Amino acid sequence: MDTDRLLRELSDFLRIPSISTNASHDADCRAAAEWVAGELRRLGCRDVQFLASDTHPVVWGVGPEVPGAPTLLVYGHYDVQPPDPLDEWTTPPFEPAVRGGKLFARGAADDKGQVFCLLKAIEANGARRGPPVNFRFLIEGEEEYGSRVLFELLRREPERTRADAVLIADMAYVAPRWPAVYTTLRGLCYAEITVRTAKSDLHSGEFGGAAPNAHEELARLLGRLKTPDGKIHLPGFYAAVRRPSKRELATWKRLPFKESEFLKHRVQAKALTGLKSYSVLERLWALPTFEIHGITGGFTGNGAKTVIPAEATAKVSLRLVPDQKLKVVERQLAAAVKRLAPKHVRTSVRFLHGADPATVAVTHPAFQLLDQAFKDVVGRGTVPARAGGSIPVVPALGKGGAPVMLTGIGLPDDRLHAPNEKLDLQQLWDGINVFRRFYDLLGDKGV
Repeated sequence: MDTDRLLRELSDFLRIPSISTNASHDADCRAAAEWVAGELRRLGCRDVQFLASDTHPVVWGVGPEVPGAPTLLVYGHYDVQPPDPLDEWTTPPFEPAVRGGKLFARGAADDKGQVFCLLKAIEANGARRGPPVNFRFLIEGEEEYGSRVLFELLRREPERTRADAVLIADMAYVAPRWPAVYTTLRGLCYAEITVRTAKSDLHSGEFGGAAPNAHEELARLLGRLKTPDGKIHLPGFYAAVRRPSKRELATWKRLPFKESEFLKHRVQAKALTGLKSYSVLERLWALPTFEIHGITGGFTGNGAKTVIPAEATAKVSLRLVPDQKLKVVERQLAAAVKRLAPKHVRTSVRFLHGADPATVAVTHPAFQLLDQAFKDVVGRGTVPARAGGSIPVVPALGKGGAPVMLTGIGLPDDRLHAPNEKLDLQQLWDGINVFRRFYDLLGDKGV
């Protein structure tokens, strides 16, 4: 394996700031799509297309035909999260840097490095005897912004998902040397909550002490929506939540997870919060959440301005678990905001994007082959786990009946969506061999 060449090629991919949530990076998203298309052509794909968007296209590819072999649909995404705050990065987010056997860059683990891993595993296989299965590719550019383009494409053309199995590498090991397959993904409801208290901003000297302050009202409202004990106060919100089975909980207890290490090395804070009557893994994997991502309004520039803001907005998200539904939660949030706000405050809720949670059965024979591939390469098979994050399009990818295999080569400390995101290079080299082995097993044994 020519690791120097592979590192150069991945670094070229990571240098493209393909931030899908910011329209100023539309050209970068297109450039990242072009990079993926170029790789598919080098793999011998006979049909490479840009679908559904000029700026954030879904890259579709059809690999060389292998008569009699199963069809594997490979999904991934080339878009990345914004890198802010920039001053917390040790090196610039789009200038990949290797330190201590780790590659630091935005997208290193989520998901460019993992897409790269899947493609290079095919390259390694093809150099020996050609692809062992019929490959199909759906690599999108809006996963971090709700997958709208891909959803619309699959509604119009559901035949794109026809396959014997779907492979997604966008996840992580549950601990070093403990690879996993994921049985659930949390859903997502992303919204903006806006409060207005007056016609316009007011002078804090002339009106302070009498005029309502939008930031204060918003802060109080948010504190009512989720109280310090971690409980979310939306009527009916927890009614649909499906608890993990006793067997599942017992499996989690055997995982190499220590709350003290999680706090010290991953959260890097002084305390953990949330519903204390549940374990940390239950809070991360099996319970819904409500998080505040940012608050705007009033004056936030340099210097000072004595103003009472008339309007303030909070960006929030709720992660959903089986059997919650996005549309129901949207209604619950809108109703709770209206009910909990004082009568003198006008409120509105704007929903930006979201998805239902996904549940995946891991009993299909393809999972046994993936388990064997990990055993053969890293010495341990996969353990079933839940994911706290969301991949909105997973249910749509499985509508054709193919098993959706959620796995990955990341590690729990990869700092996804945060400054100093990284990918351990040994994970990448092992991952290329794991997926090369999986492709071989799938081609030899079928499903």
